Amino acid sequence: MSSVPPIGPGPTAPLPTAPLPAASPSPVAAPPAGPSRALRNAARVGWLIGALVLSLGSAGLVGAMSRSPGDGSRPELTWAADQAVGPGLAAASTDLTNLTGEVDQLGQAGRDAIADLVNRDTTQLNATIAGGTTAVNKIVADSTAIRVKLLTLPGIATADETAIGAAQRQRYDAITVALSTTAGLQTSWVELTTGSAVATALTKDLADHDTFAGQAIKLGSTAKYADARAALVKAQAALASASTRRDALANTVDVTILTEWIDRNSAFDTAAMTLYKLLQASPRKVTPAIRAAFASLKVAQQNLPPDTRGLELILDDLARGGLNQAVIAIEDAKAALATAVALIADASTPSGP
Repeated sequence: MSSVPPIGPGPTAPLPTAPLPAASPSPVAAPPAGPSRALRNAARVGWLIGALVLSLGSAGLVGAMSRSPGDGSRPELTWAADQAVGPGLAAASTDLTNLTGEVDQLGQAGRDAIADLVNRDTTQLNATIAGGTTAVNKIVADSTAIRVKLLTLPGIATADETAIGAAQRQRYDAITVALSTTAGLQTSWVELTTGSAVATALTKDLADHDTFAGQAIKLGSTAKYADARAALVKAQAALASASTRRDALANTVDVTILTEWIDRNSAFDTAAMTLYKLLQASPRKVTPAIRAAFASLKVAQQNLPPDTRGLELILDDLARGGLNQAVIAIEDAKAALATAVALIADASTPSGP
């Protein structure tokens, strides 16, 4: 059995066979004294506050990201202004609905005026035009009143486009755009009434011509040639007036039928005037010139329209010209108003910040 090498100086000694006594454990350092209970509670509260701040910041970030790019809407900033302007916009919407009904009445008056014109009912036409004029004056006054109300709404008069929210701004814009369509209604109605006045006067000219020409034929058939010629002078004057009105309408209305009507009646008047002049100069002897004039009158009479259907076509051309354009303008305004009312009726006032 070999010996264990010496560990240090001194003689070599055999390994002890008895177990060594257990060493006493090394002392462990005691943990430092912890913070007091008050300090620990304060730390917890601070942590909660920090978490809350972070959560609010995250919510703001998410909210900003959820908006449409370039929207720029900040409902949390405009909520109070939106609430303040809401009742005024609602009232304007109601006023706009009433205005739509007024424009509808004006459109009906325009259609009635065309019907009266085609039916040659001058009395009813004048009454229809008077009623429409009253209606268009009310539309102008009510439109102005709505505009004034809109300008007094909170956040509207300011130059800051973000003073109110996007939804309320859209409602306001829809109302103002709809109101702009009524701006030309008075002009359209004036065009309609002016066209009606021209057509009414033209109708009277043509009717007067027929009356005087008929009188001339009756007087000539009883050998009252001087009186017949005097009646023809009146007939020709009425036809000349109709020609002047025809020229004024030529830029806006197809006057082809009207021109044909005037030309044929003018040819008849000229032939009748020539015949009666010759007969007055030679009441007892039929000369070759009288025979030729009588033949010309017969041809001119055959070329006259057999009834008033041609005149009705003339009036129909007038109705389909400038008068119809005026009615179309009124109908377009009514459609724009109805669209605006539908748009703003679907919009709701923001419920909260």
